[in-house]
Parts: sequence; C-alpha cells; structure tokens
Amino acid sequence: MEFETAPYIELDDYKAPKNIKSIFLPMKDNIKLRLIYWKSVTAKDANNGTILLQQGHNEFIEKYFETIQELLDRNFNVICFDWRGQGLSERMIEDVNKQYIEDFKIHHKDLQYIIEDIILKNFSRPLIGIGHSMGGCILLSFLKENEKIFDKVILSAPMLGFKGEKLLLPLIDIANFFFAKDSFLLGSKPNMGEETAFEENDLTSDQYRYTRTQKLVRKNKNLRLWGVTNAWAKAVKAIFNEIRKKDWAETIDTEILFINSLDDRVVSSKHIAEMAKKLKNADIINFESCEHEIFMEKDKFRKILWKEIDSFLF
Repeated sequence: MEFETAPYIELDDYKAPKNIKSIFLPMKDNIKLRLIYWKSVTAKDANNGTILLQQGHNEFIEKYFETIQELLDRNFNVICFDWRGQGLSERMIEDVNKQYIEDFKIHHKDLQYIIEDIILKNFSRPLIGIGHSMGGCILLSFLKENEKIFDKVILSAPMLGFKGEKLLLPLIDIANFFFAKDSFLLGSKPNMGEETAFEENDLTSDQYRYTRTQKLVRKNKNLRLWGVTNAWAKAVKAIFNEIRKKDWAETIDTEILFINSLDDRVVSSKHIAEMAKKLKNADIINFESCEHEIFMEKDKFRKILWKEIDSFLF
C-alpha cells in the first residue's frame, strides 16, 4: 500500500512491534485517518487471519503496542486506526482538543471503507474485530448492516450505556438546546490538558501501564483530547437509542465475546450484560475487582483475559 507515511510514538522501554507500517489514509471526504498495520511473519497460508483492533474514546494506537505484540505472537496480521477526531487522525473541527462527532454513522462509513477497500484486498481471513469501549459500541452497531464482514468479534467493556443515565441523557438534550454543539458538555469536567493522577483514575488498577500511557502523551500532546462536546454526547445518545430498540440485537448472528468488568466506573456493566443476553450468538466473561481498561490491567487479570480470548479464537 502506497500512502503518506504517518508518525508514531515510542518510549525507550516501550517500542512498536517490529515491521510496523504507519500511514495516513484519506477517507471519502478527504479526512485523513492514521492507520497502522503489521503483517504476520508466518506464511500467508499458515497464519491465523487478521485482527482489526479498535480503541475507545480518547485512546490511540500506541497504547496497544503490548496487546498488538501478543496478537502477532499468535500469528495474526494486526490493523488499527485512530478514529476520526482523536489520536493522530484529523479532527472534525478546528479545535484539536475537543472530541467532536455529529453522527456515529460516519464511523461506520470509515469502517466499511477500510475493511472493504484495504483489509479484505490485502489481508487474509478470517477477520476478527476487537473493539474497546467506544470502539466496541461502534463495532457492534456496525454489525447490524454489515453482519457478514467479521468472522468473530470481541467487545471489551463496550460503551453501551453509562451509570446515572436518568440524569445524563436529559442533560445532553438540554445542553444541545441551549449551548453550541462544539462547546464542552456541561458537567463533563474537561481536563484542559492536565494529567489525572493514578490514584484518581478509573481506567486501570495497574500503575505501570497507566504511567506508560501518560509518558506517551507527554511526547505528543495531540494524542489526547481535553473533553467531549455537546455534539459528541448527542451522537452517543442517538446510538444508544438505536441499539436499544426492540428486536434490534436479536437479528445479529455474528459470534461475539463480551469482556465485562462488573466494577466498571466508566461504562455500565449492566447494559453490557443485557445486550449479551439479547444476541443470538454471544458469550460474556465477567471480571471482578477490575477497572474499565481490561487490556491495560494487572497481569493477573490479563492472564485470565488471554486464556478466554484464546479459547474463543481457537
């Protein structure tokens, strides 16, 4: 693939897996997304297929180098891209610090283009999708109209709901009525570029991996956003309303594994469990004493995680 080369970030003790290829890929509306891929060193007829690994809100590819290496060790090709509006992909508005999107269906269009025009033409099947948090929400909602694209899907703490929705969802409507769509969401507490101390974070109980992410951001502050906009929140509510419609989930037949943290403080573990029950072909693994970012958690949790993933994939 011949495209503009894109940068990526490394630390002295945290390098990208070997044979990395990083590019800027223009979408149909000319917004450039940063896409990074690795082809398995195993012969094409001997590898296990291709993983599309997609991050959550305000994440970026480098954060997953450790996980990517673990997938490469299992003889998969691996592809990731930063969702439009975050990481080192282009933003939808001039303010590079704000998470802004007006409709999650534009993420669906990006996914469809990348899968059909890049992945399926250049990489081997089976194609497995792995999506964390917002990425998990997007992959699941994408399946409704594109069920046959993925052979299997893994959803890690997918963003299918939040705690306190009875207050939050009406607030989103009020904020969008009274304030500009590109303003920070009322009450969302934008961090304005400041780091959150490990002791105050709700993402992982592993201090080493949490600090590693902070070090990556320090090398390029544009990897991270400062907060969410009214428009993004409205788009989230719309996608929630869509996937919660009666009989929406029951027609999806793709084999799905849910990874659910019962103590999650970012997304609603209850909504994840409810969705898993509705789907025809879904299993769920529940973790206790584990925070939101399960791939960034302590080794004792990750060991269990990989055992379950291996059982699902092989």
